[in-house]
Amino acid sequence: MVAIGVTRQGQWVYLRDGEAFLEAGHPEVAPEMGPSCFLLPDPDKKGVWVNGGGTMFLVEIDAVFPVLHGPYGEDGTLQGLLELSGIPYVGAPVLASAVCMDKYTTKRILASHGVPHVPAIPVERYAWRTKREEVLANLLERVSYPLFAKPSGSGSSLGVTKVKSPDALAGALDEAFLYDTRALVEPAMEGCLEVECSVLGNEEPVASIAGQILPRREFYDYEAKYLEDTTELAIPARLDPEMMEMVRELAVQAFLVTGCKGMARVDFFVDLKARKAYVNELNTIPGFTRVSMYPKMWEASGLSFPELVKRLVDLALERQTQSWREVYRRT
Repeated sequence: MVAIGVTRQGQWVYLRDGEAFLEAGHPEVAPEMGPSCFLLPDPDKKGVWVNGGGTMFLVEIDAVFPVLHGPYGEDGTLQGLLELSGIPYVGAPVLASAVCMDKYTTKRILASHGVPHVPAIPVERYAWRTKREEVLANLLERVSYPLFAKPSGSGSSLGVTKVKSPDALAGALDEAFLYDTRALVEPAMEGCLEVECSVLGNEEPVASIAGQILPRREFYDYEAKYLEDTTELAIPARLDPEMMEMVRELAVQAFLVTGCKGMARVDFFVDLKARKAYVNELNTIPGFTRVSMYPKMWEASGLSFPELVKRLVDLALERQTQSWREVYRRT
């Protein structure tokens, strides 16, 4: 295994002992942990170039398993670099990564295919800065509470605020705009269950048993996801067989219409009284920690963690054989 760490400033660091790094509890990556490294957009040199103290050397790799969240890892930029380098990688291709990173774009695609989803009102940062009072007045006429204000293109619940009254909406939008140029205002979907479903595959994806998030906090925010150990997970989700099958079918449908490959976790709000499920968002690089839902749901579906990782790498290699560059070379 070749492990590459990324610092907060975006520097790539070659970690000579990747297993030791992971066993240490995912500490923050720092430049002193190893030599700098980089990829070249050269498909004839498929590997990582390492700065070995004045001498560059190439570490060859078969495939990349990205485990980065947010911008420059999950939004198609890293995937584009890997495409240029000719290196197979796990997960969604460039377009699907970019689409699913931006929640509003995802909703528009889901809507065009008739996939039920959580509605949203988009707000642009430029309009907010130049016509703040007008934009706010328009929103106040259209929304009800509680609601969520969130960045359209962020992840890990960063910049997300639950708004319970009109006087808190402006501050929530200010917070959202720290992370993106577009914010979304969405209903809180009170009374619905928060349900997630793992999808695996390329052209013929399959869905796992769905799981349910039971956060102890106000909502499933950054602290609940990464800093605290109080959130409860119910696998399988507390759904009857008919609703479970509905969620699984919608998860696969959302995966396909957004162009995903390899893996994605599809998040839902489920209204048991109305017998409806609404897609909230798709995560193309779901978590793989000991408490992460994606591998846990597959384990509950009969696929162990090692088998899951192998399957994901196999899917990446399979997709590479269908790439334009590889098909062109065979003609």
